[in-house]
Amino acid sequence: MATAKRLARILVPREVRNWLRSPTNSMGWAWAQAKYLVGAKHVVQMRPGWSLICHPAAFRFAYFSQNDDPDQVAEFDCFIKEITPGAVLFDIGAHFGLFSLAALHYGGANSIALAVDPSPIAAQLIKKQARLNGVSNRFHIVQAAVSDRMGWQSMVSVGILSSGYFVPPSTEHTASELTQTRTTTLDRLVEEFNLLPTHVKIDVEGYELGVISGGVKLLSRDNAPLLFIELHNEIVRQNGGSPTEMLRLLRTLSYEIFATNGDRIDDQEILNRPLIRIVAKRNSRL
Repeated sequence: MATAKRLARILVPREVRNWLRSPTNSMGWAWAQAKYLVGAKHVVQMRPGWSLICHPAAFRFAYFSQNDDPDQVAEFDCFIKEITPGAVLFDIGAHFGLFSLAALHYGGANSIALAVDPSPIAAQLIKKQARLNGVSNRFHIVQAAVSDRMGWQSMVSVGILSSGYFVPPSTEHTASELTQTRTTTLDRLVEEFNLLPTHVKIDVEGYELGVISGGVKLLSRDNAPLLFIELHNEIVRQNGGSPTEMLRLLRTLSYEIFATNGDRIDDQEILNRPLIRIVAKRNSRL
C-alpha cells in the first residue's frame, strides 16, 4: 500500500489527485465557477447591516465558517468589534479575504486592506471579491507566504479538498508535488506598501512564529498593531517546534494575550488547546 501510494504521488500530478480525492467538492467548485462565468453571484448577509456580494464559491467554500462554527463566529465578531474608522489591516493567510472585506466595510471609506496568501486560487478569488464589492481601490492583494525572511519556500497545494490552501510539506511529499512560493515579511510589507497596519490577522497553519519574527520592527513601535492570531499548537508540535516560543516572543514585544471574549488568558490554557484563536494587544493599548 505504501509503495502504491508513493507511486501515485510520483506518477499522478498533484492537481489531478486533489480533484479526485474529493469528487463532491470538485464538482461543487466546477459548478460554482460555471455559474460565475455566466454572471451569477450571491448576496449574503454576513452580519446585520452588512451584506456581501459573493462569487458562488466564496460562501460555500469559506465564508460559511464565520456563520456556522462557534469558535470562528466568536473570533470574527471580536475582530469586527475592534475595527475602527480608517483601519489598516494586514490580512496574513487571507484565504478568500473575508477579514479584509470586513475591515473595509466597518472601517469606512478611508480604511485599507492588504491581503497576503500563497495560494493562486485564493489570490484570484480575493481579486474577484474585491471587484464585486467595489473596493479594489482600497484593497492590495499579494500572492506570497509571510515568513521571517525574504526568499522562497517549498509549499504543497491541498487543492479544492481544502478550498485552495497551500500548506507546509511533510516528509512524504515528493519533489514534484512542491511549489516554490515567494516569501516576504511583515516589516518588508510595511516598506513596500508604505502602510502601517492598525490590525494584523494571522492564520498561517503553524507558521505563526515566523510571521511574528519577521515583524519585530513593526511590532516594537509605540503604535504597534492589534493582533488576531490563529495559533495551531498541534501543527507546530508535529513540525518539531514549540508554541511556547511564539508566546515568549509576544511577551518580549510587550504584548498581552486575550481570548476572543476579551478575558485574559494564561499561557498554559493556550498551550493545552490544539488550536486556539487569540487577540494580542500591546501594553500601551490596554
